[in-house]
Formats: sequence, structure tokens, C-alpha cells
Amino acid sequence: MLKQIIAASLVVSSLCFAETAPDPLPPPSPMPAPSPTTPPMPLPVPNDLPNDVPSVPAPAIAEPARTPATLPTTAPATAPSAQKSSPSTQPSAWKKFPTPGELARLMMAKKTEEQSKIQVAYFNLSQTFREKPSEFSLFGDNAPTLREFIERLELARDDQSIKAVLFYIGSGTGLQMAQAQEVSAALSELRRAGKKTFVYADTYDTASYMLASAATNICLMEGGEVFVPGIGFETMFFKGALDKLGVHADYVQIGEYKGAEEPFTRTEPSTELSGEMNKLVDAYFRQIVDTISLHRGLTNENVKRVIDDAMISAKQAKAAGWVDHLVDSDGLRDLMKSELGDEVNIVHDYGDAASADVDTSNPFAIFQLLNRKPVVSEKPQIAIVYAAGTIVDGRGGDGLFGGSSIGSEDIRRAMRIAGRDEKVKAVVIRIDSPGGSALASEAMWQSVRHVSANKPVIISIGSMAASGGYYLASAGDYVVADPAAIVGSIGVVGGKFVLTDLYEKLGITTTDFKRGQNADLFSSNTRFDDRQKRMIRTWMRNTYDQFTDRIRETRGNKIKNIDDIARGRIFLAADAKELGMVDELGGLATAITHAAGDADMEYGEYDVTVLPPPMTLADYISGRSDDDAAMPFSSPLILTSRSSTPGVSAPHVKLEIKADSLLHSLPRNIRTSLSQQLDLMRILEDRPVALMAPFVMTTK
Repeated sequence: MLKQIIAASLVVSSLCFAETAPDPLPPPSPMPAPSPTTPPMPLPVPNDLPNDVPSVPAPAIAEPARTPATLPTTAPATAPSAQKSSPSTQPSAWKKFPTPGELARLMMAKKTEEQSKIQVAYFNLSQTFREKPSEFSLFGDNAPTLREFIERLELARDDQSIKAVLFYIGSGTGLQMAQAQEVSAALSELRRAGKKTFVYADTYDTASYMLASAATNICLMEGGEVFVPGIGFETMFFKGALDKLGVHADYVQIGEYKGAEEPFTRTEPSTELSGEMNKLVDAYFRQIVDTISLHRGLTNENVKRVIDDAMISAKQAKAAGWVDHLVDSDGLRDLMKSELGDEVNIVHDYGDAASADVDTSNPFAIFQLLNRKPVVSEKPQIAIVYAAGTIVDGRGGDGLFGGSSIGSEDIRRAMRIAGRDEKVKAVVIRIDSPGGSALASEAMWQSVRHVSANKPVIISIGSMAASGGYYLASAGDYVVADPAAIVGSIGVVGGKFVLTDLYEKLGITTTDFKRGQNADLFSSNTRFDDRQKRMIRTWMRNTYDQFTDRIRETRGNKIKNIDDIARGRIFLAADAKELGMVDELGGLATAITHAAGDADMEYGEYDVTVLPPPMTLADYISGRSDDDAAMPFSSPLILTSRSSTPGVSAPHVKLEIKADSLLHSLPRNIRTSLSQQLDLMRILEDRPVALMAPFVMTTK
């Protein structure tokens, strides 16, 4: 947006300069009688105009005939033989700036020329797409989310002027596997609509190639490679490190397949957890092989052989039928011209609302941007509520290692807005969560059921809805899941860390003063005794029974036997659908379409909004905040500024330094795993019962 303002300002400045600068071609004045000793005065003609600006021909002026003088001159003998002209004040190559009218005509001519070419929509996939919008928006609109990107692809699909689409991946994409499958599905829709689709990358990995496999033309740099080593899940085990530190994990769990306590109590997975993980990896691998085989017309054996080779060169990939063209990014235009049969016009920022024109003639435009809110639609609306991250009590925010958390109060607040707003006809909850607090999961379940009594509530599962994430998903009327989503892990884990040996190593001693038999229940100095363990196990059993009861209440007519899906088992979305845990496979767009149908609305009759809406900088600085809107920041280090005048209130301005800025050098899978485990430890500090998945998926 700032680049737009600067560019437009430069154009305006150039126009102003053109209007105030002296005209390089002034009106002709009466010419003196030609003299045999006076050469004709040359007119300055601009010769360095831009390539796209036609040259302005100089007016034709007849040059006097040069005949030899036959009469004697009457000038004094001392007079010079030739009259000296005054020096020119103009540069030898004066550039003629077009007037506003000429500029408008030139721009119109250029636009007409571009429209005569084949229109190709361009999309940059090398950037990272967020799952949910930012809660704080500097200019009133956010960086792209996955939903906004998919909507732009749908716009290109239905646009008759767009004949082809170009996707640029470059050296890699930040899309997760489930997100890549959503984009791949949209790419397949473009193909079915008769659009040619081109995907270019310097190198392909598993997620990016899964996406590209649906294209009509897969392009790879000639010196690049295809690196598809397969898929894996990684679980970190901390018991050895905890033993060295003198920390004991006093944990118990309900559900023999749960495995959430095993990272702290074992050095390797149990037989039950290993079986679940292997089953999940098999399902994922089968899905990857089947998808590539279907899109590329290859045999499963061909695909498996390339995966087992892990990395193949560009030439090998073309020979194996994995890519169609070996071309550098600079050769894409010529390639598309060859494939499409004519010159192409690449439409950058296609469908991007953020590239809308800005009134740069107003010097206060930047302040208007700072205070700009999303346009309020008068149409009926479908509200999207994002639930991404670890589930926590109270307010959510950013985690220590860059992860996010879902606060029970945030979901309650969003659902309250959706329930009260008469324009909101249906709600879609987008979930991407490994679980978290059992109490927060129940609070969110209740708030969703309250709204679903009057309005359709559809669930869209992204990468994961495990444990507490599926607890929340079960509150919806209809569940749609990405094909690569992980679903299940219905079980409970609880306990605490005992630090007695660590304290002893550090020379720390403690003395307890307590009243009540269970006053030391959460103490880090003592392990659970037998009575306390029975009490904790009863508490956890009650939570587990409540969890399964909630699922029976909403999906009892679809799930035949709760034991087949509970006890900590995990499933890929396709298997979860067969078991009745999921109603349909698809992305967020599928969930929105279903919500519209349940609300008796056709495509085009409604708009999509996000709840709660993001705050602008002006809102934040001025202290204007909706009681139903989430706060934009939470961070361990906060510098505050308040009014020093007694009796005068001022906005509470916060400047924060995030710890994750120092920790992003860690590999993403390790960062995510640490984040999940630390979140679990933090949850169990307050309440020794949690609903959390034990693993992190890694793909390359």
C-alpha cells in the first residue's frame, strides 16, 4: 500500500512539473529576414522520450534558399562576418513531459494494447499465507490469508477475460500440506473451467509438488530439482533430559492410545502410540502417491520410485513425466506465448483488494488509511471465526516460540457477536488446533451450541483438529475437513512436574505451611500420593466421559461406536469421514458454500466477514476498542506509557519485544514441538487435566 502511495505521488509530481516548467516548444515568433551570413535557427526536438511515449514531430518550417551574395555589403569593415546568437538556456536534449490529457491518452492506449493480448492472472506462492487474519491491522487491511487467496482464484476461474493463470513458487512456499491441498483443489477447478495453468519453481518439495501436480503445465528451472523425500511425524522425548535435570513428570492419561504424557515419561513411544503413528503415516503417504498419480497420469510405482530416490534433477524429472517444461523464470513469457498462441499480458495483483487506487491528491490520505475500516456490507453475511493454535483459558495470543493460542474468551466473544448480529445468517468456525485446556474446550463448546440453536454453525478443519480441537469441532452442525487434516485424539492427560531433585542440586530448600489434605496437590516438591492419584484419575475420567458425551450429543447418529474413535486414536480426514467424525472432505470454501445453503442463500447473495474484526492503529492508539473484540497483542516483555497527570486518563500504549524473534533460527518442527509441550506444561500448572495431541507433522 505504501508503494502505491509513493508511486502515485511521483506521477502527480511529474504532472505538476510538466504544468509549471517552460514549454520546450514555444509559439513561433516572427522570423527576421534571412541573411546569407545568418544560419537558420534550429528547433529543439526531444530525442530521449520513454519507449512507450511516441515522439512528437517538430513543426515543418521552410528553410530559406542559400544563394551566394552578388551585391557588395554596406556593413563597416570592422563588423563581424556573422551575427552571434545568444546562448541557449535549454538543455541540448530537452525532455518533453506529456500534459495530463496526453498522459491519459497514452495510458488508455497502453491499456487497450494490453487488453488485446491474452490475459494471464499471476499469483505469488512464494509468500506465506496466514490461516487467520491479523488481530491488529495497521492500514485497515491485512496481509493475505488463505481464504482471501482462494477467493481470488475463484474470481479468475469465473472471469472470461482470463485465459490462463501463472503461479510462481520460486525457491519454496510456506504452505502446509493441508493448505497446499486447498490451493491444489482450486487449481483443479481452474483447469476444469478451461483455463491453462502454469506453475513455476526453482525447486519442488512435497507440499509444493502436490500443489503443482494439478496444473496443465509444470515448469522447473533447468538447473533445479524435485525433492520429494516423503512424509514423517516427529515426537520429541524429554525424559532423558528431565532425568539429568532432576525433574520428574508425574503424569497419568485416559486412553491407551493418547500418548500425550509419553514425551515426558518415556524415552521412546509405547506400542500403542507407535501403532497409531504408523497408521497415520501410511494413510498420508498413500494420499500423496494417489494424488500425484491421478493428476499426472503416472503409475503408483513410478511415483514411489521417485519418492524413494528423494531428489532427482530437472532433466530426470522431465524424463519421468513429473514436469512439462525446463525453463528459467525469464523465459516464462515466451513459453506462455508459445502455449497460448499469442502475446500475453501478465496481470499482477489480480483480484487483490489491497491494490485499490488511493487518492494521493489528498495530503492526509495516509491518515485516512490508518483509520480505514473494512467496508460494511448491507448484504446478509456469513461470519468466519478462526480457532488456530493451542486452546487456553481466557484470552489467546502469540506463544513463546511463535505459535498462537485460542482463548476461550476470544471464541465466546466472537460467537456472542455472531449470535446478536441479525445480518449474520450463518457461522463457519475454521479450526487448526492440537488441543489444550479441557475447561476452555468445554466453554467454547457451550458458546457454539448456544449460537447453533438459532443459526447454522459449520466447522472447517484445516491441518488439525485433535483432542480439544475436535471437542470444539463436535459442537458444529456439519463438519468439513481438508483431506490432509488430522482428526481425533479423544483422550485426557494430566499431571505435574516434581522438581525436588533439581532443587537439591541447586541447593534450594523449601518449607510448606498448609491446611487441608490436598493443599499441596499442585506442589512441585512432592509427587502425588496414592489417594491424590485416585482423585486425579477420577477427575480425568469425568473429563473423558464429558468429552465423549458431547460427541454423542451432536454426532451420535453418525458415529456407531464411540470406542472405535476414542481412547486417544488419531485419523486422517478420509478415514475419519468413514467413521462418522467428519461429514465432507473439502476446504474452507466448501464449508462456506454449505453454510450458505443451510441459511437458504445463493452464491452472490451474501458477503463473508471475519469476527471479531481487526483493530486499526487509530483504534488502538485512541483507546477505542469493542468489548467484544480481541486485544491485538500479548507478549512477555511490555513497555507501557500512561498519563502522568492525576485524574486524566490516557490510552494504554504498549510496545512489545517478542521472544520468538530470537528463536526463529530453530527448525520449524522443533520450534512447533517445543511450543506445544511448553503450552501443555503451562496449562497443567493451573489445572492437572488437558486435552492435547502428542506429535508434530513434518514434511519437506
